[in-house]
Parts: sequence; C-alpha cells; structure tokens
Amino acid sequence: MTPQPEPLVDENPPAFNLPGPILILGVALIVVHTIRSYLLSDEWDYWVLNVFAFVPVFYQASPDQLVEPLAIYWSPLTHGFLHGDWTHLLVNLVWLAAFGSAVARRLGAGRFVIFMVFGTLAGAGAHYLFHEMSYSPVIGASGAVSACMGAAVRFAFAPGQPISVAMTRPAVSLLQSLSNRSIMAFVLIWFGFNFLVGSGIIPLGIEGQIAWEAHMGGFLLGWLGFALFDPVGRR
Repeated sequence: MTPQPEPLVDENPPAFNLPGPILILGVALIVVHTIRSYLLSDEWDYWVLNVFAFVPVFYQASPDQLVEPLAIYWSPLTHGFLHGDWTHLLVNLVWLAAFGSAVARRLGAGRFVIFMVFGTLAGAGAHYLFHEMSYSPVIGASGAVSACMGAAVRFAFAPGQPISVAMTRPAVSLLQSLSNRSIMAFVLIWFGFNFLVGSGIIPLGIEGQIAWEAHMGGFLLGWLGFALFDPVGRR
C-alpha cells in the first residue's frame, strides 16, 4: 500500500494566528477599555485620566496642583493602555495585528516588549515637544503601533522576497531605506495621512483630537532605531 503524502495545508489552523505578545497586549487593551467604559463612574474615570494619561502641562505644574504628583514619571508609558473610544481602540488593534505581529516574530517576546516601551515613550516625547503647555490628555497605543510600522519597513519591504524570507534576512540599513522607493513612498504617504487626520481634514470618527505628533515620534523610533533592537543582524 502506497503511503499517503502529508497534507500541505494545516487542516486545523489556529483561530488566531498571532504571536503571544500581540494577543496578550490586545486583550489587556480591551480589558482596560471595558473597565473604563462600563464599570467606572465618570468621577473615577476622570481620576484615571489624571493619574495615567500623559498631560504635557503637568510637567510645568507644582506637585500640589496634581492629583498624583508621581504620575509624571509613569504616564509617558501608561497612557498607551488608555483609549478615547472603541473606534480608537479598534483602529490601534487592527494596525497592531498587521504590523506588530511581524515585528514581534522577528524580535522575540523580550525584545518586542522593550521595543514597545520605547515606542510608547517616543510618542509621548514627540507630542511634548510640540505641546508642552497643553492641558489635553494624550491616550492610546498609537505611538507604539506607529513604532511597529516604522520598524517593519526596515525588513518587510525587501524587493522580490516574500515576508517569510524577509523575516530572517538582515534588515536594510538606514541609508538603504532612504534610497528605496517603496520604503520612501510608504513613509511619505504615512506622514501625509497622519497630518491630514491630525489636522481634521480627514475625519476618522474618533472622539477627541488625533495626536499625530505622537504617531510621528513612534514611527521615527521604529524606523531610525530598529537596528538597536533587531537580533537578526547579530547572529
């Protein structure tokens, strides 16, 4: 009897083909927003925003004017777990799955977590440079998600290569990315789109103003600093 060949396609694929860090982060973001939306009163949610959202003007205020003076130390990171509404959260989750999955698989769980921390901090820092006296709270994982987009262009745009091959090849250098038409087209379109959305020319139906400067800071961190986190070139 001739043995039957193994099937080329998995007959029982996983329901969610996403890396563990992406699933964990996505669930955490959903849980946090669910608690804020359905379990907290307006008074308690106001407290959450004062303690965990990133508010630039808090760095100019005296400690006795703040609900929690120490919040200025952790809010550049914790603001990434808060979102304005379900649309805001859904948009970030979609882009996180699309770009963050590739970055997570390439970096590995530990490096990916560190990368996301720096992406979130870069987003807060970039927003602060433009709005240091702003009272508006900055919330959302957009800075970290944008960092994933910036990182992906360093290895996912390899010409003539499927993404599975590009994942294991050394990333293009920064100078090579600047001379790559596909990469530069993506970068210019991305910056243009974020500016149009942030200025309100293209509405997305998201409650509150889009902090496009935070997107820019995260993207630049991922694009310019990807080699600092990438383990492939060091093997």
